[in-house]
Amino acid sequence: MKPNTIKFKKSESFYIRDGWYEKALNTIAENEEVNVFAKNNGIRMLGIGANMVKGLRYWLQASDIIVSSATKTEIGNLGKLILKWDRYFESPFTWFMIHFYLCTNYEECPVFYGTFNTDLKSFRKQDLVKYLEAVFSMDGFETKPEYIDEDVSVFLKSYIDDELINNPEDNYVCPLSSLKLLRKNGDRIEKVRPTYNSLSYLIVYYSLSVLYKFKEFKIEDSFEQIGSPYLIFNLDKNMYLQYLEEMRRNGLITINKTAGLNTVYFEKECKLPDIFRRYFGGDQ
Repeated sequence: MKPNTIKFKKSESFYIRDGWYEKALNTIAENEEVNVFAKNNGIRMLGIGANMVKGLRYWLQASDIIVSSATKTEIGNLGKLILKWDRYFESPFTWFMIHFYLCTNYEECPVFYGTFNTDLKSFRKQDLVKYLEAVFSMDGFETKPEYIDEDVSVFLKSYIDDELINNPEDNYVCPLSSLKLLRKNGDRIEKVRPTYNSLSYLIVYYSLSVLYKFKEFKIEDSFEQIGSPYLIFNLDKNMYLQYLEEMRRNGLITINKTAGLNTVYFEKECKLPDIFRRYFGGDQ
């Protein structure tokens, strides 16, 4: 479902810094009576500049870590689970989940959404800007190339260490780069498959459950479906089928062949709290 609008330049040109989410989530949890993002509270409580505070607030909201307004900031659904199970953001599971939320949030993160929800495997930065401009235009959105260009720069710095510029203010690694989903090869950027063990089958299952709302689907159709984990996590077909088989072995789905097509049926409706409990609590 397409949003009514898409937003650009909301990050204040800052990508997610290492330690930002941990500091913000724990500060909000420990100061429930205070709106951390009201007035100058963020500068004082988070120890970063005013524009960084705005950028951090944007990223936290876009990934459902918080729900924030002018008068109130609360921990969101994903934020509550991370606070319970991985409050120091140490697990790749947490960052793959944040990656999923950003890449399925068309309104707030159109560049993330547009880049990962495509079979585009390799590209130059300016080619990506032109490609995204065409995609957004086809979806009925008028966009400025310079806005897309700025957000693409932030996007690339989020996933590629080499994109960091030689400036002490900017020389911080984004935790999303640890997922190794993009790499530079000369003047091109390439999508990279994650290692199988770094991405849990539970996240692939969850993304499928969100996409199909626990209704059956054809495996062949899901390869090109917007929002599919096959696209969002840069999987190849063999790896994708491996994840489906792991789900089947753990009783989450069944796979039946009908009319020559493989149909997946959900055997269990595991919601997000169940996914976190299964992964961090060992309830596989």
